[in-house]
Amino acid sequence: MKQQISKLKKLTAVLLMLSLLIGTGIGPAKAKTVSAAQTKYWIKVNKQANVATVYKLTKGKYKPIKAFLVSCGGSNTPSGTFYTPAKYRWQTLMGPSYGQYCTRIHGGILFHSVWYYSHSKASQSTVQFNKLGKTASHGCIRLTVADAKWIYDNCKLGTKVTIYSSKNPGPLGKPKGFKVSTSRKMYWDPTDPDKNNPYRKVKPTIKVSSKKKKTVEYGKSYSVKSNVTAKDNVTKKSLTKKVKYSVTKYNAKKKKYYKAKFSTKSLGTYKIKYSVKSALGKSTSKTIKVKVVDTLAPVISNAANKTVAINTKNAVFKTTAKMRSGKSRTSAMTVSITKPGEKKATTMSYSKAKSYVFNKAGTYTVKYTVKNSNKPYRAASKTVKVTVKAYKNAEIKINPETFTMTVTDDKFDEAKNALQQEILKAVSIKDNGTSINSNKAKVDLNKIQNADGIYDVTISYKGMNGKTVSKTVKVTVQKIPAATETSAPTATVKTTEQN
Repeated sequence: MKQQISKLKKLTAVLLMLSLLIGTGIGPAKAKTVSAAQTKYWIKVNKQANVATVYKLTKGKYKPIKAFLVSCGGSNTPSGTFYTPAKYRWQTLMGPSYGQYCTRIHGGILFHSVWYYSHSKASQSTVQFNKLGKTASHGCIRLTVADAKWIYDNCKLGTKVTIYSSKNPGPLGKPKGFKVSTSRKMYWDPTDPDKNNPYRKVKPTIKVSSKKKKTVEYGKSYSVKSNVTAKDNVTKKSLTKKVKYSVTKYNAKKKKYYKAKFSTKSLGTYKIKYSVKSALGKSTSKTIKVKVVDTLAPVISNAANKTVAINTKNAVFKTTAKMRSGKSRTSAMTVSITKPGEKKATTMSYSKAKSYVFNKAGTYTVKYTVKNSNKPYRAASKTVKVTVKAYKNAEIKINPETFTMTVTDDKFDEAKNALQQEILKAVSIKDNGTSINSNKAKVDLNKIQNADGIYDVTISYKGMNGKTVSKTVKVTVQKIPAATETSAPTATVKTTEQN
């Protein structure tokens, strides 16, 4: 008797289910192959992979434009090609349950949202939403509200739908879904565009790590987007790659921030505003200040060991100093000088060091020091050796000391050049015991004129000790009339040598 009652209950349940399926049009349907004209969209549903790919007719060819994560019903979902015959804003499903944005595919098979417990947007099954991407339906094709609505809004009746099975999810791959909290049995679909959807009020989060530097030295590399992360608090997915930023810089004169490009080659205070949108379009932002500063030790240039003559003036030489941002700090240098044989250094300002005289032969220690003008006033220093030699005055001899230059009116410059060469041939130089090439001497012919007469010509040479020695010779200029012009201008050396 109990077995008969049990069988009767099962039979009654089956009949009730069939009546529901017939009443709502949701039961399994036999696939039919239909031929029809091309439609704007063609939806291909891969029931094995649980992916629906939308193709759009473009220039006579269907091209994939978007992919939806779905839940099919395995063998309960028929295979074949169909053309959508009807749409329903809300539809009663098995259970009974309810679906939004329903589009009939064939018989009792629909595209519809994940089902609801009641005709209320706040009653969607959270557990079933999390099953998207897996086989879970009784035959229909479940989608998120947003995806079901897209089909409902964009695909006219008669749209072509092909249902098939394949391990390959499709040309656009399988979308990554996200999960909702199941601590509540029912709640809103997070993708529902309804303005009252509480999910749409949930802002994403932007986090700036404590590792993010708020000051950066002039000229150093700095990544504006590093150590900045963002998260969608509905989908729980990272939004870091979607973070955008804008920059303003403080203008001290106008006391305002203005739009600018962040650069470590420009000192000042910048505001960097990070912003991001959630998958549901909710925006959030976070602003930080970053200062580009110049606090490193200045750079000292051209400080090198030197050898100079005794009584050389200026202990700075060509040494310079500047900050990393280019501001000169040369005049702010201090110079410490230790004389040969002494231990104690004398420290002086840059201006006094320019007047310093190396008046003792031997090796001096010269130390240049300069501080940054900004806190914490970091300093740089360089030490060089200056070797001072007591060079003797150079000696210059000329033999002979008198010259004659004959020239025509139009050959004066050529004659002067020839005279200079003749004088240099007669010059000999010794500097600190070393013979020097006579071409190192300077011959001053400025007093020579294009007229008969006797003129002074000075020959000079600057020795290793910095002193210049000179000699003066006499040059007799003789003008030759054009009728007696020789083939070339001449400068004749008298045969009488001077002892």
